[in-house]
Amino acid sequence: MSSTKTGRRSRAVPLGQDDPRVIAARQAERRLYDYYGLEPAHHLVAPPRLGLRVRLTEVGSGPPVLVVPGNTGDGFPFAPLLPHLPGRRVIVLNRPGGGLSEGMDHTTIGFRDLARYTLSTVLDTLGIERVPIIAHSMGGHWSQWFAMDRPDRVTALALLGVPGNVLTTQPPLALRLASVRGLNRPVVRATIPRRTQDALKGLGFLGHSPQTLQRLPAAMAECYFTFDRLPNYQMSTRTLMEVTNRLRGSNPRIRITEAELAAVRAPTALLWGEHDPFGDVETGKRIAALVQHGQFQELPGGGHLPWLDDPETAGRLVMDLLRSAEHQ
Repeated sequence: MSSTKTGRRSRAVPLGQDDPRVIAARQAERRLYDYYGLEPAHHLVAPPRLGLRVRLTEVGSGPPVLVVPGNTGDGFPFAPLLPHLPGRRVIVLNRPGGGLSEGMDHTTIGFRDLARYTLSTVLDTLGIERVPIIAHSMGGHWSQWFAMDRPDRVTALALLGVPGNVLTTQPPLALRLASVRGLNRPVVRATIPRRTQDALKGLGFLGHSPQTLQRLPAAMAECYFTFDRLPNYQMSTRTLMEVTNRLRGSNPRIRITEAELAAVRAPTALLWGEHDPFGDVETGKRIAALVQHGQFQELPGGGHLPWLDDPETAGRLVMDLLRSAEHQ
């Protein structure tokens, strides 16, 4: 366990590899990657200060690309995008609390320090000096901070979906309710699907059409169902919401401002779903204009995870950014 900003010991939630819930999640994830013809390799990194193990998932070979997921940190939703990133060694970071990384109490460490330290440790462990980053939602928040704090290590940013807590972006009311102590326990419990066939309904609330949900394989629903039942899920989700949100919007202490956006030097592409409930298109255009080398692309009909709606277009746009950054 690591020391915290309050002097207490951090509460980590280990995952027993023989726990039936862990086994079920691994099997569902394996079926999902099989569906997309992927052969992932998984390994664990143990950042010393965190006192927990963080899981990495690697697919493909070539120049490295780091993926930083949103939400609690599950990497499996990126599976539909990965076949459209050819010739790259894609390293998916399952953020602490998600994706079979061990869970944590996010209130026990400074959130920006957590982002910077975790990403630095992962790159150091892998022997990678500089890397482009693909990120989603809260992962986009982490990645923008990292690009500000360690500009020498980030060659490009592809932000898929509205990045959390930037300017006026904010999560829907249901997620903001999960930031209120006393309410957040029942709110988080209520988000856990009771049946596998209900597991994708939450994506409908995130702006995804019934047509998109119908196209997703059964293994995607199985992943959402099993990962939400892991013993690390509830505390990690609840404390993440406490740190990042308030009932009326984003926590001002972590909100990224105009002045901070202007400090992002890495070429940045925002891929913004038309129906993303976290922020409107005009806000996305404003963010792209504020960073030093920003571009904005609206994805018609897209929701908060826009690559689920159109993985081919999302992959092409990300690859355009990666190739462009390589020639700078």
